Amino acid sequence: MPARTPRAGSGAEAAAGPAWIPPAGKPPLSSRMMRATWRGLPAPRHPAGWEPGLVVPAADGSPLLTDHWFPRAEGDFPTLLVRSPYGRGIPWSPMYGLLLAEQGFHVVVQSCRGTGGSGGEFHLWRNEAADGQATVAWLREQPWFDGRLGTVGPSYLGYVQWALALDPPPELKAMVVQVGLHDPRALFHTDGALQLENALVVALGMTYQHQGALPFMKATLRLQRRLREATGAQPLRGGHVRALGGEIPWLDQAMAHPDADDPYWRGASLAEAADRLRVPTALIGGWHDALAGQTLDQYARLRRAGCDTTLLVGPWTHTSAFQRGWPEVFGESLAWLRAHLCGDPSGLRPTPVRVHLGGEDPWRDLAAWPPPGTDTTWYAAPGGHLIGQAPRTARRWPPSATTRPTPPPPSAARCSPAPPDRVTTPPWSPVTTS
Repeated sequence: MPARTPRAGSGAEAAAGPAWIPPAGKPPLSSRMMRATWRGLPAPRHPAGWEPGLVVPAADGSPLLTDHWFPRAEGDFPTLLVRSPYGRGIPWSPMYGLLLAEQGFHVVVQSCRGTGGSGGEFHLWRNEAADGQATVAWLREQPWFDGRLGTVGPSYLGYVQWALALDPPPELKAMVVQVGLHDPRALFHTDGALQLENALVVALGMTYQHQGALPFMKATLRLQRRLREATGAQPLRGGHVRALGGEIPWLDQAMAHPDADDPYWRGASLAEAADRLRVPTALIGGWHDALAGQTLDQYARLRRAGCDTTLLVGPWTHTSAFQRGWPEVFGESLAWLRAHLCGDPSGLRPTPVRVHLGGEDPWRDLAAWPPPGTDTTWYAAPGGHLIGQAPRTARRWPPSATTRPTPPPPSAARCSPAPPDRVTTPPWSPVTTS
């Protein structure tokens, strides 16, 4: 077990600190009710306690509201940091606070600045690195912090992990990035096109989810009613205001700057963190997730950097990974955290990559992604078919299509041993893999 990190002060008394007396607070009823609905999860090891509403000073002194979840048991336990712009209630409190405290972790769930009651003003990327470092500095002062730190979370909760990893604190021993992004611009602008649906959904979640279930539900219904208005507006910029219930300055700015080399986006991409990271990092994604490409890019960067990493990709969207995919996602996350924070590798898979490819044997355990030797050449044949052998008598027209495995349309499974992510063929060619 790693040695306890001494807190501020001097001498043995400062290193030992006062004894911590766990507060008597019970987990909120809403979290306990949601916990009762899940099936297929590991059995709890400990009852969980809850210490809500702690105030952590941000880098500039702004108050960051924080909830502390903990196992009600004797002994030292590692700490997990979960920073979110979506609030600290449902679903984050049961999915991360309650479940992981039951498994033997202190869990710190914090609202990013400008959200969930925290002070300051939210910005899409400019504050997360400094505020994460300030939170770690606060952790070092807590009597229950034993020097072992991990991070976990999805989507933007993954982005804040990459922000901390730009300059990883020495206590950081493990990361679990679930359907996470490292480049906000690429989420909104892909291949020269504005991804308007992504932009609207992200703005909806970041603006309203931290306000509670009722405001978020009302905002969701309003966006559904006015979606056609927002997507058909001319000019498009500003067309979302009525649909989202008001101006959202960061969204307007993100839509107005499509170019990757625009100074507006300077510092937004955190890809460089993965290029040099040494913290063991588990990546979890879904083939139908809007961030699937970023997950695979993170994996490639970590492998090139020689970082200890693992990859799980399931048949999920951005949200279904935490619905029908939750048993696999939670189990994978828990195994990684136990291995690197508790010295218990018994739950790890024998191979570093596990992907869902469909068919009779949908899950494949692999040594790496993409697997070697998986390019397949197909040739057009009469009747709209594709064949794997070049015709002998006819000239090869149209040219062949080369496929490499990645997220499938459902019908692609019968055409290729693995789903295609790239089809190279002239635009006039009728060759298709769907």
